[in-house]
Amino acid sequence: MNPQDPNARPPLKNIEKSGTYVLKLCKPKDDKIYDRFKLNKSGFASCSLFFMDGDGNCVTNRYSAQWGKSLAVVIGKFSGKYCQAPSEQMSVEQLIKFCEPAFGKIATVEMEVTPNGDFNGKPQFKYKFTKITARDSMLYGALKDPSTTDDDATKPTAAADESCPF
Repeated sequence: MNPQDPNARPPLKNIEKSGTYVLKLCKPKDDKIYDRFKLNKSGFASCSLFFMDGDGNCVTNRYSAQWGKSLAVVIGKFSGKYCQAPSEQMSVEQLIKFCEPAFGKIATVEMEVTPNGDFNGKPQFKYKFTKITARDSMLYGALKDPSTTDDDATKPTAAADESCPF
C-alpha cells in the first residue's frame, strides 16, 4: 500500500473472528457484474455480495432469489429501506436492480464466524450476520426537518437524507 495514494487500500484478508465490523457493501465493477450475478445450478437468480471494512477485512456471502428473505434483510438494512423478499422468478437483471440501493452503503455488522474447511490450502469460513445497523441511520436518523411538527421529528425525511455529507 502506497501511503501517498489517497485511493490506496490495505491488502484484503478474510474475516476470521466473530465480532462487530463496520462493512461497506461494494458494487461489482461493470466488467465483473455478471460474474457476481448469475443463474445458479437450480436456475434461480443468485449473487455473491462482497463486503469490506477500512482495514481490508472482507467477506463474500452468496444469496439466491430461491431463498430471498435473507437477501431482502441485508439489502434493506444496508439501504435503510424495507425490502420485500425477491420473487423466485426474478431475472439476473432484476436482482442487480434489487441490490443497487445498498451498493456503497456502510453498516455495522455483528457476525458469527465458523471455520468451514480448506480450499486450495486456504481456510474457508461460514459467516452469519446476527445484527445489521445501517450507518447512515445511526448518524442521521434523528435529524429533524424544520418544516415538520414535533410529532413528525422521528420520521425519516427526504430533507434529512439530502443533508448527509456523503
